[in-house]
Amino acid sequence: MYGGKRSLKDLPQELKPREKLLQRGVEGLTEEELLAIILGSGTKYMDVLSLSRELLKMGWKELSKLSVEGLKERFKGIGDAKACQIKALIELSKRINDPYEGIYINTPEDAYKFLREKMDDRKEHLVALYLSPANKLIEYHVIAIGRMNALHAEPKEVLYHAINSACHGIIIAHNHPKGELKPSREDLAFTRRLKDACQLMGFELHDHLILNSKGFISLRREGFM
Repeated sequence: MYGGKRSLKDLPQELKPREKLLQRGVEGLTEEELLAIILGSGTKYMDVLSLSRELLKMGWKELSKLSVEGLKERFKGIGDAKACQIKALIELSKRINDPYEGIYINTPEDAYKFLREKMDDRKEHLVALYLSPANKLIEYHVIAIGRMNALHAEPKEVLYHAINSACHGIIIAHNHPKGELKPSREDLAFTRRLKDACQLMGFELHDHLILNSKGFISLRREGFM
């Protein structure tokens, strides 16, 4: 009968996702089957494979945008428990693939430790660190690369990544390849403009560091912010 509802119990033993995994290994399963194993059961309206199929039709990116309530509204029969399973799975996958797992920037020293190996002493670089409310590093971006002692950037270039990352705080840093650890008038003017833009957009500018091969200074610690 076309369109008839089929339970997992009706499937041959070798086609059940868990049994397939045990026999063939995890690499032999489709996304639908992997999701079915994680969910464990379906709803009163569809079995777990059918539910997995419907979820995957939306795609992971769109699923990640839905709240628990949004999942319950979008997929008939999903309750709090199943919606929480889906949200937890998506969040766990993000954390597994997080290149900055366990990195927290609580002090200027933490920022310098993270950045010192990433700066190229041949040219001036402006970089930005984007932090969570708990100061966990969310993203790191090179904002601009200049010549030996000159670099131009606009606050909007820093804020573009802040908006996309949904961060809470920002730390910017730039290097003086051949210069001393002293902010120029241009450095201070850019910091003031960026701080004003951050306040307007709801972000917190934590600090601006200047680095060279010998060390760094924090503009906040030095009283420039």
